[in-house]
Amino acid sequence: MKNIIIIVMLVIASVGQVMSQEKIKQTGVIPVMSWGGIAQTEVSVASYKKLKDVGVNIDIAFFSGADAIATALDAASKAGVKLMISCPELKTDPEKIANRFKNHPALEGYFLSDEPFKSQFQELADWQKRVQSVDSKHYCFVNLLPDINSNRSKFGTKDYKEYIDTFDKLFPAPYISFDFYPVVDGGLHPRWFENLEFYANKYRTEGRPFWAFALTTSYLAYSDDAVQPSLNDFYQLYFSYKPEKTFVHDIPTLASLRLQIYADLAYGAQGIEYWSFRGFGSPLDAQGKRTVVYDRLQKVSNEIQQLSGVFLGAKVISVAQTGLTIPNETKRLVELPAPIKLLETIGEGAVVSVLENGKNTFMVIVNRDFKNTMKLIISTDDTVKKVLKDGTLIAANDYANATEVEPGDVAIYMFPIAGKNEK
Repeated sequence: MKNIIIIVMLVIASVGQVMSQEKIKQTGVIPVMSWGGIAQTEVSVASYKKLKDVGVNIDIAFFSGADAIATALDAASKAGVKLMISCPELKTDPEKIANRFKNHPALEGYFLSDEPFKSQFQELADWQKRVQSVDSKHYCFVNLLPDINSNRSKFGTKDYKEYIDTFDKLFPAPYISFDFYPVVDGGLHPRWFENLEFYANKYRTEGRPFWAFALTTSYLAYSDDAVQPSLNDFYQLYFSYKPEKTFVHDIPTLASLRLQIYADLAYGAQGIEYWSFRGFGSPLDAQGKRTVVYDRLQKVSNEIQQLSGVFLGAKVISVAQTGLTIPNETKRLVELPAPIKLLETIGEGAVVSVLENGKNTFMVIVNRDFKNTMKLIISTDDTVKKVLKDGTLIAANDYANATEVEPGDVAIYMFPIAGKNEK
């Protein structure tokens, strides 16, 4: 009997300790949107539940007509997923489509275009006005080109800034979206961080939120730039893996997913988009079954929602880089916030972002290497707390100064904004 009492007391003490742990306040749900999640032929509550369970809360949906959209919206609603809808009739009679679906609880918005040129902007702006003349509660969505060399002839402007600014003036929307798939040929695209710098600066100076992408599928790229695959070749390989030497296959790892998503968020992204969801090396295979990528993505999606109090609605104060060499068009870390006394990284380097959210400042440190662990040496004053992946707050000085950040992973520290001490 005595032993039972002791055990019960220990259990009560352990539960009390867990319940007393400080946690960061979650400020909402970070938007996470999938591209190519559920095909029209596979619409069901169970199918959308697969998206919900992996952390997706919005799916871009392409349908043959309005009746198919109605069926999908009903199923998605029961699974807790919203849809960004599209069908041919949305273009030919946008008022009719908007009027039919504007009151559906699963409607997120209307998908109009992907990667348009400047010559298409006015047409898209006029289309948006027609939709919103009927439905002003939901927005129209367009995804824009990234700034890479192969795209520059498509902009129709003198530079990328003019391309984005022109669109932004003509097409008012709650956020700007651009796609960039940085993990290629076993490494990172050299211009990825340059693009993130552009959008972080626009967000910081103009208050324009942006959404950014993570590559969640096998990137199929010809190793010989002189020989380009036909579209048929691409899709044959995409949906049915055939090991051909001309292609490079990068199946997303937990580390590569974390790097993309945490770097996006560190630069201020207010929504994350996953491309794509079906086929070889994707979260769902060609038959719609879960893959190892699904489980990896589910883990990261859960992590970022536990950390919504860090990222959602955050103001970007600064973003800098460490390492012997730093990415093009980025800034080297030379100054630390006062509560951070020392910060050094040993390895390829890190993204070091300072965000403000509510009454707190957050220092977000992302290991830029998705293959190797980074050593982190950090010293802080007593006001700093370390933010764990589940949102738990621990005094930073309870940890040794020398620690490690796993490949592509993040370390987050929190301290009050000067003059504000409430969590």
